[in-house]
Amino acid sequence: MRTRHLRLVTHEHSVTTSSRSDVLSPYGPVRAGLTTSQITNEARLTELLNSLENVVDNLNFKSFTVYDTLVIATENLRVALSNIATEEAGTDTL
Repeated sequence: MRTRHLRLVTHEHSVTTSSRSDVLSPYGPVRAGLTTSQITNEARLTELLNSLENVVDNLNFKSFTVYDTLVIATENLRVALSNIATEEAGTDTL
């Protein structure tokens, strides 16, 4: 993965040197050339994406809970029907 850096040019002792450095931002690295509105839009999109990821995680957890409940209920029903079939078979043979 390629990381983008802003190029910062510093002047020290009349010698021009360049060094690469990340620009700090609460939303991650900032790309050079972005306007304030683009940064704001990216921040909103990041927040929306995080919110959607949380909703998906929550729905995923709920779906596993429903699946587990269904499996347990099906097994209990199978046992109950098996007991009924055994009792009916036992009374028919007497």
